[in-house]
Amino acid sequence: MSGTPFITLKQVSKHFGSVKALDGINLTFNQGEVHCLAGKNGCGKSTLFKVISGVHAPEKGAEIILGGKSYPRLNPQQSIEHGIQVIYQDLSLFPNLTVAENIAIQDHVEWTKGLVQQKRIEEIAIKAMAKVGVKLPLAKRVEQLSIAECQLVAICRAMASDAKLMIMDEPTASLTRTEVNHLIEVVADLKSKGVTVVFVSHKLDEVMEISDRITVIRDGRTVGTYQADEVDSDELAFLMTGQRFEFTPLAPYQQQGDVKLEVKNLTKQGQFSDISF
Repeated sequence: MSGTPFITLKQVSKHFGSVKALDGINLTFNQGEVHCLAGKNGCGKSTLFKVISGVHAPEKGAEIILGGKSYPRLNPQQSIEHGIQVIYQDLSLFPNLTVAENIAIQDHVEWTKGLVQQKRIEEIAIKAMAKVGVKLPLAKRVEQLSIAECQLVAICRAMASDAKLMIMDEPTASLTRTEVNHLIEVVADLKSKGVTVVFVSHKLDEVMEISDRITVIRDGRTVGTYQADEVDSDELAFLMTGQRFEFTPLAPYQQQGDVKLEVKNLTKQGQFSDISF
């Protein structure tokens, strides 16, 4: 399954005034793979997501092949109908609504005398959580959740819309290592169900750990696409920046005077974990 294209982009370019955000991007995401996009801030990743999701139209001459059809551009409705869902860094959740309401928000929920059918909402949420393999408190408001739990709500919301391609923009940016490990397990489970996951992270160790393939974007162009076992983090950093970096080990720490404060294994659920200094 992982060798079958889900979506192919050919010669995708996008200008904003005199700024060229995308410059002839050629890229394929395969069915049921975890495909990481690597690149510096401002390299064009966010613009690419918005082209795929139909928010931005590419320049004339672009071709998007999806579901056996060729399009010069996608609109948001076409993107959604093909199962494309984007989870941005801000997650776009409604903090005053419950977990169930957020998960079911994109479904056509019926209204009766001004009241939402709560049973229908909970059924949608439970079904979506089963697809993701997680359990969340349905009646709890999102503003009461940890960042990691909010991330899972956003993933469940995407699955409630029958996501076939899920784009995650920097999903681990605010997570602890334990939470990252759990997210990686969730991504692996989605992959096993045939969902294509496009994963963006600046943390190269995570990129190497989670990816089947990695595409490097620099200055709006595709540098290349690589099997994850073909490159290491040093080579990936070079491909992203065009520069080689030499790291000088820090001098050994030498304690000065008596210890005034020492912290060991400081943890607060959903905020930080196992901090010692």
